[in-house]
Formats: sequence, C-alpha cells, structure tokens
Amino acid sequence: MIYMDKVVYHQQSLRIHQRKHGPHLFIVGYFESLPDDFQGSLRFLEEQLLARLNQEKAVVIHERWFGSEEYLNLVKTAWAKADQPTQLHACVTAIDGKPCYSGNGKSCNGFSGIQIEAVIPGEKATCPEPITDKEGIIRGHQWKENGARFLMIQDMQDLGLSEFRPQQTTEALRRAEALLQGQGLDYRSVARTWIYLDKILEWYTPFNEARSAFYRRVGIMPDIEKSEVTPARECYLPASTGIRGRNLSGAACTIDLIAAEIPEDSGFTVRRLTNRKQKDAFRYGAAFARASVTENSDYAEVQISGTASIDETGASVCLGDTEAQIRRTMDTIEALISEAGFTLTDICSATAFIKQEKDLPLFLKIMEERGLSDLPMVICKADVCRDELLFELDGIAGREKKRN
Repeated sequence: MIYMDKVVYHQQSLRIHQRKHGPHLFIVGYFESLPDDFQGSLRFLEEQLLARLNQEKAVVIHERWFGSEEYLNLVKTAWAKADQPTQLHACVTAIDGKPCYSGNGKSCNGFSGIQIEAVIPGEKATCPEPITDKEGIIRGHQWKENGARFLMIQDMQDLGLSEFRPQQTTEALRRAEALLQGQGLDYRSVARTWIYLDKILEWYTPFNEARSAFYRRVGIMPDIEKSEVTPARECYLPASTGIRGRNLSGAACTIDLIAAEIPEDSGFTVRRLTNRKQKDAFRYGAAFARASVTENSDYAEVQISGTASIDETGASVCLGDTEAQIRRTMDTIEALISEAGFTLTDICSATAFIKQEKDLPLFLKIMEERGLSDLPMVICKADVCRDELLFELDGIAGREKKRN
C-alpha cells in the first residue's frame, strides 16, 4: 500500500491543497474567483498557511506567488515578512501570471495563487537554514537529509543590463552559480530550474542561446553533434520550466533552482528521465531534461519540466486545437512519470499555463474527466515558448515507498 497525506480545504472561493511525502510538505492555495473582501481573504489565507506549517513544525524552503502586478503588490504589502520560525515570506519569487477565473477571454486582474514547499525537521532532515547573498538578502535555503545536502535558490535576476535580455540571463545564471560555489557546489549539482521570461515570444531563441552557452561553459551541455548517441543518463542538464512570467522588479529573466550534493553513501540517487512520447529536448538543442527523479529508501520525487504539445521530433502538434493540445500534454506527462512508477494523482504541486483565458472551462472539464479535479495547481495566463502552443503544465510528484 502507498501512504501519502492528501488534504483539500475548501471554503467559499478559497481552496488549499496539502500534500506530504518524506519530510516534504507542499501547500498550494488559490481563490477560484476574486473575493469581494480581498484583504480579509488574504489575511485568512495567511492564517491557514501558518497554521498548517506550525502544525507540521515545517520550515518553508520555496515560496512563489502568481497574479497580476497590481494584486501581487497588494499581496506584498499585506504579507510583509514576519519574524516566523516557519520562514513564511522570508524569500519569495513573485511572477506576473494573471488568473484565468473570468473564463470570458478578458484579461483578469487578481491573485492566481501561492505555492509552498517546506521541510519538516526531524530524524531524517535538518532544519533548513537561509542562504544569503553578499548584501545579506535571503536568496534561498539549504538542509540535509540522510547524509545528502539540498539547496533551494530563488529569484535570481539582474537589472544591470536592462536593455540586453540575453546578457541578463547569463548574469542571473552566474549569480546562481556564485551562490552555489559559496556553498561548495558547482552547476552540475543543479537538478531543476524554473525560468520566467518577460515577453518570452520576443526573445526565446536568444535566451536559449545564452543558456546553452553558459551550460557549455560549466560543462553540462551535451555535444549536439553527438547527442543522438549520448545516453540520457550522461546528461547533466536540469529539468526545467521556461515560461512567460514578468517579475515585480522588471528584470527580463528570473531563475529558481534546486541543487543537491549526493555522497555515494547517502542512500539518495538523482537521475534524469526520458519520455517515449517526446524526443529528449537536448537532442534538438534545448538545454533541459524532461524530468529529474530524486529518491531514497523512504520516498521518491520527480521534478516535471514544463511540458506542452510537442512530438517525438520536437515539432509543435495539434495546432489551433486547444483541447487536443491539453489532452496530448497530459498524456505526455503521464507517460513521462510512469517511467518512474508515478501517476498523475501523485502530483503534489503544479502550475498550469493557459494562453487564452477563455480555455479555462475546457481545461477544467478535461481535468474532471481524468479524475484530476483536485490536482493541487495554480492556473494562470501565460505565453508558452512558441506562439502556436496554447497550454503548458509543470509540477512536482511525490510518493512514499511501499512499507511492509
């Protein structure tokens, strides 16, 4: 029997999902419609978050907010950092991803939701400690589990070259690398990235070129000419999401990442997954893996890269058909994570990116048909990396190992 804590809280328009595997706690909260008393609803949501973290004695290691810029600023004011042992709001990545709950095709202001990952200190995990930059600003957290060390770094960006977006990407990556090096790691330790790009459709190709050049410098970019014969297990590229998302500071590129130091005697392994329904992205020049899996004897976790309607050759398919793109994307993710023994119901935190707000009811209908109405996810409006792609989903899935 598989044991996994799954909790769904629903009151009026507020919905909170809670999942747990190993010492990891995931909380996803969102409003299904914009509350009349938004400030009061925010206070109530924060109370709920703190209560759940305190009940589990959990410390936040990753926190993201999605919403329109106007409402993100309201949230920022309402949720000013408190001196909490839970580290709630200590380090946040805030992304302009408008909610789709209008469903009428109009741009919708509001708060799309919050995603939290926390660690429960105890016998198998240490209490997460903040990681600060040279200015003393918290940029992430680190902790240990069963002899392995993990780092979560957030909101890496650069505003010094505001007119040169690819150079901003390079500098954000360099800043992340410097934080890793300050902790005794290098970029080969990175298992997962989330990269949010303002106006992605204007510069996705230059972004890819900048990222690939950086990855070649740090020694993790496979030789494209040899990539058809490079085993995926020798690919050190991280799983990744690359999606449209403006941050509040105005930087062109914002990066979150997970890194891991895994000694051989730790009991942990990290590996990349391939997908029988999609060609490995690095084989056609895109610098990411489809997914990465971290596991030990107690639990397994898979980081699911942003996935859209792309076929085995790397071509966009189901053009102009939102329903077909959504169904193909979900089938593709299902096939991907099944390679590691997961199902879609194992997803504990996800983000759905819909290009057109009017397609929200269609997406919810498909999810209901698949028995996934309670999937813990934030849904927001965003351009995908190609103009013809209408939907993308990323996420984290986790499950406990079988117990005798």
